Amino acid sequence: MNLLVATNLFPDQKEPWRGLDNATLVHALIRHDPGLKVRVLAFRPSFRHFGEASNLKPRAEDAALAPDYFWAPYIPRLGGMNHWLFAQAFARARKALPPAYSPDAVLVPWLFPDACGVATQDASWGARMVAVAQGSDVHRYLDMSFRRRAILAMSRKAKAIVTRSQDLENRLVRHGAQSGKVHTVYNGVDVHTFRPASRSEARAELAQPQDARLLLFVGNFLPVKGLDLLLSAFAQVKAALGQPVRLALIGGGPLEGTLRAQAAELGITSEVLFLGRHGAPQVARWMQAADAVCMTSHNEGVPNVVLESLSSGRVPVCTDVGGISEVVEPVLGRRFLVPGRDATAYATVLLDALTNPPDENVLHESALSHSWESCAQKYLELLRAA
Repeated sequence: MNLLVATNLFPDQKEPWRGLDNATLVHALIRHDPGLKVRVLAFRPSFRHFGEASNLKPRAEDAALAPDYFWAPYIPRLGGMNHWLFAQAFARARKALPPAYSPDAVLVPWLFPDACGVATQDASWGARMVAVAQGSDVHRYLDMSFRRRAILAMSRKAKAIVTRSQDLENRLVRHGAQSGKVHTVYNGVDVHTFRPASRSEARAELAQPQDARLLLFVGNFLPVKGLDLLLSAFAQVKAALGQPVRLALIGGGPLEGTLRAQAAELGITSEVLFLGRHGAPQVARWMQAADAVCMTSHNEGVPNVVLESLSSGRVPVCTDVGGISEVVEPVLGRRFLVPGRDATAYATVLLDALTNPPDENVLHESALSHSWESCAQKYLELLRAA
């Protein structure tokens, strides 16, 4: 099968974290079906001409995919019409494909403008599309009238829409998408990299004290991640725990300065570690060193970090939003799911996780059904049907 992947969420050397789950999915698809012929069109939307898009280079691990990078015009004030601009960028990018390459299906992660733009090309092109809803493209955009109309029009043309949580599927169907076209497929997790290991050995390798408790956050420093709540709750944990405790933050983003200022105001600067961005092996090692993994988001689909935490045998303590409960509740119940956004309530659950952690092997075994191999098989079934 010839598969074309078109998305603005695909990594490069400058932004190796951008759309990392999409790149991982493509590699998993190829491992599952070595005969799959994949081409990747990676777009970089911006208001001004992004001249260096064509000069972007793939990560070393993506070099074999030979992704092509293209600029896609995006005008913020145009709002719900940007999918028409993406359609023009996609039409130009198609001309870069080898003349002999005829896709059997096109996979488009991100609904608006990406999948909506590709859908406008359907009549003149003929390739059947499988779109992927990732989170904010459902949570935010269905509340915007022009984008909602474009998404629902796209849903009528797409062969299938994959959602990365049941919550996202329910939201799409409630707004008018055809239920028979929408399929929940959770993201995969590398159960070989993210696995339980000696906490003391991991801490020794990472130069972390053996006598302190360690909490971990992994993600972007963006408003949707609700990190102000995490820092406030951590300050309460520090005051109540009765032993040293640290909070390690892996990631980056525009709120880093604000978070550092909040940590100083709360008097926890020396206990909060800003570690920058790390690749999967380093993240896995920090999870093995940690006592618990924290997530305080305002909304989510089913974030990779929750599956990685479970697979690592470390309890995820999460705000109860989006589809997180779909993978946490079957193994842990609601004990570590925090309703609302009260720092004291979140701190109370963190203290429970630190003093009464669940069995790490039970957590790891619960993640095995979410392996990338299982995820790839489900995607291939939908793509072959297309």
